[in-house]
Amino acid sequence: LKLQFLYFIGCRHMALNRVSLTLYAFMLSSFFVMLKNTRRYSAPDGASLLDYNSIVAAAACKTNSDLFPGTLEEKSWEPAGCTLAEYTADMTAECLEAVPYLAIGDTIGEQVVAHMAGDLRRAGLGGDDVPMRLVWTPSTRVPHFESDRSGRNQREFMTKVAEFATLSLGEWDLGVHWCGTDEFYDGLKALVLKYKALLKPGARLAMYNMDYINPDKCRESSVWCRTCNTIGKVAVYREIVQMVAVCTGTGMIDTYPITRAGRNHSTDGLHYTSEVVKPKADVLLNVMCGTDGAGSNKLGLWYPNIECNEAEAKARWRRDPVANAHSKGCPDNTNEFGCPNDNGAAARRYLDHKAAEARQKAEEAAKNVGVQTNETSAPQEEVAGTDLPLCKTNEDLFPGKLHDFQWVPEKCRLKFYTKQEIAQCLERKPFAAIGDSLGEQFVLYLRRAGVSMSAKFVQSASVQWDSLTLSSKKTGYQDFTDYVTKEVEYAVLSFGIWDIGVHWCGVEDFYHKLKAKILKYRSMLKPSAEMVLHNLHYINTDKPKNGTWAKTCNPVEKIVVYREMVQMAAACTGTKMINTFPLTLQGREHTGDGVHYGDRVVGPKVYILMNMMCGADGEGGDRLEPWVPPMECNEEAAMERWLAVPEANRFSRGCPDFLNEFGCSNDGGDALRRYTDRREAGKKKEERAKGVTRENGAQQEEVTSAELPLCKK
Repeated sequence: LKLQFLYFIGCRHMALNRVSLTLYAFMLSSFFVMLKNTRRYSAPDGASLLDYNSIVAAAACKTNSDLFPGTLEEKSWEPAGCTLAEYTADMTAECLEAVPYLAIGDTIGEQVVAHMAGDLRRAGLGGDDVPMRLVWTPSTRVPHFESDRSGRNQREFMTKVAEFATLSLGEWDLGVHWCGTDEFYDGLKALVLKYKALLKPGARLAMYNMDYINPDKCRESSVWCRTCNTIGKVAVYREIVQMVAVCTGTGMIDTYPITRAGRNHSTDGLHYTSEVVKPKADVLLNVMCGTDGAGSNKLGLWYPNIECNEAEAKARWRRDPVANAHSKGCPDNTNEFGCPNDNGAAARRYLDHKAAEARQKAEEAAKNVGVQTNETSAPQEEVAGTDLPLCKTNEDLFPGKLHDFQWVPEKCRLKFYTKQEIAQCLERKPFAAIGDSLGEQFVLYLRRAGVSMSAKFVQSASVQWDSLTLSSKKTGYQDFTDYVTKEVEYAVLSFGIWDIGVHWCGVEDFYHKLKAKILKYRSMLKPSAEMVLHNLHYINTDKPKNGTWAKTCNPVEKIVVYREMVQMAAACTGTKMINTFPLTLQGREHTGDGVHYGDRVVGPKVYILMNMMCGADGEGGDRLEPWVPPMECNEEAAMERWLAVPEANRFSRGCPDFLNEFGCSNDGGDALRRYTDRREAGKKKEERAKGVTRENGAQQEEVTSAELPLCKK
C-alpha cells in the first residue's frame, strides 16, 4: 500500500517539474532500502509493484558464512548483509513435524533443544510427542552413545525417525576427559562416522563449531569439568573439530561469533541465556526448514576453508605444549574413563605425580610446624605452612587440596581448630543448623567430637515443610524455639536436597518458598545473630545405589539448576553463603549415598565454619568472610532460564511412585491426594494378600506375626 501511495503521488507531480521527479525517485529508492532491511513484514494482498517472494529470496542469508559479521540485539542475530528469519513457536512446531531433529553430544546442542522445548511448552505445543530428542554424549570418552540424560535409549528415534542431527563435542575433552590431541581427533572422527552410519538413509548430520568460552566467566565458576582450560588450548581443539568435519565431508553450523558477541550472557563462561540461545536456535531452524518453516530458502551449512591434511595437522597440534598438557585448575582425577591409547598410563602417571607432589608439600608443611604427617588418623596440628597469609574470604580457599582430614588452600592458610578451641568458639557463639542434612552434618560431627553443647540441629528437610516449630526428630522433637530466638549467634540455613527429589514441586515453587524461608528465619533470630545460606554441595550421582532415592534420584542438570536457584535466592535477599562445593567434589568418594559425607570431608567443612564464626584467633579476629555469589538479582531472566531446562521441570526418573507427602501448593493438593490414594491402595493390596479384611476401619484379625515378642514399652 505504501508503494502504491508513493507511485500515485509521483504520477501526479511527475508532469509538473523535474524537481518533483527527482524527489519521487529519491523517495522510491529510499523505500526500497528500508524494505530490504526490514526483518518482519507481511506479503501485500492482491497485485503490487513488487513480487514478495523475490524480495524475501534476495534478502535472506543463503549460507552460514553470510551471517557474519552481524550484531546481537534483543535475542536476535542481525547479519550486516542479509536477513535471518526468526522462528515463532508455531514455525518451530511445523519445522520439527516435517524434519524430526536429534541433538547428539554436549551442552552446545542441549541448550538449543532446551530452548526450543521451552518455547513450545509455553505456547501449548510441547509434549513427549514432539519429534525432537537428545543423545547425551558429552565427551569422546563417554562409553554410551544412544541414551538421553535420563538413560532412555533413543536408538529407534536415531535410526528410524530423525531427518536431521547435529553433533557437538570438545568442551569436556578439553578438561577432565583430556587424553591428548591425537586421541581427541581420532575419537571424534570415529564418532562422526559412527553416527552417520546409524542415521537412516537420507538423514543429514551437521557438526557444531565449538562455542566461545568466556575466560572471565570461567574464573567465576566452579564448573571445573568444562572451564579449567586456557584460551590457546580451546583454539587448538576448535581447529581439530573443523579438521574432522573437512576430512569426513561433514557440513558445520557455526555460531561462534554469536556466542562471542553475547559472551556476557553467561554465568559460567559456557552455558548461555536465551539472549544467545534463541539466535542459535534460529540458525539451526533456518538450516533445517528455511525462512518460512516449510523448506523455502534453506540456510546452507558452513564448510571450513582448509584442506584435509591429518598428518601435518596432528604434528602441529602435538607441538603445542598448552594443548598437550592437563590444564591447571582441573581436578586430580584426569579422566574417569581412562585413555585407551596408553592403557591408562597417562592417568596413572598424572595421579602418581600429584600424589608425590601432595606428599612433598605435606612434609614441608609438617617441618614448618614441627609435626609428622599421618595418613590414617585425624591431625592434631594444621599442615599448612605458616609462611602463607591467612585466608580472608571463602573464595580464597579454592583451589586447594583435601589432605588428611584438612582442606589445604594453595594460596593462603586456614586455621585448624582443636576440640578445645571449637568448644570455646561455640561457648561464645551458640550455633544452629536449620534445614536438611547439609547443615545437620556439622552438628553430628561436633557431637562425635564431644563439643556439641552449644550446637543444635533444627530439622526442616524441605521448603515444603510448612511447620516452623523448631524441633528435631533426632532429639525426640525437642522444641528449640527459645534456643533459636534467644541464644543463637550464628546459624547456617540449608535447603534443596529433598526439594530436588521426592519433595519436588517445580522450580518456581522451590525458589519462592526458599526466599520466604530465608526471610522467615532471619526475622526469628535475635538482631545480633548472623545467618549464612549453605551452597548445595556436590551430589555424587554414582553413589545412589543403596536406596537413598529421596535425595539422589536426580539428573546432574537438575542439580545444577537448583544450585543456581539457591545462589540467586541468596543474592536477592542479601544473604551471604558458605560454599564447600569444591571440597565435597574432591572428596566425592568419601560418601556412601552420594549426599552424606564422612569425617574426612565434614571435618574440613567444620573448620571452615569455625573460621567464619570465630576467626583465626578463635575470638573473632581475622574472620573468614562468607561467599557472595557472583551474580545480579535478576529473577525474571533466571526463571526463564530455569523453566527452559526440561529435566529441572519434571519429577525425576528413579524417584518413588509417590510424589510429595506434603503436596504442592501450586496444584491444589492433587499431589497429596494422589500420594494418599496410592498408599491406601497399597495397604489394601497387602491385606488382601494376607487374607485380612477391614470393615469400617475395624481390624478383624491380627496383622502382626505371632512370632514377634510383645512390646514392653
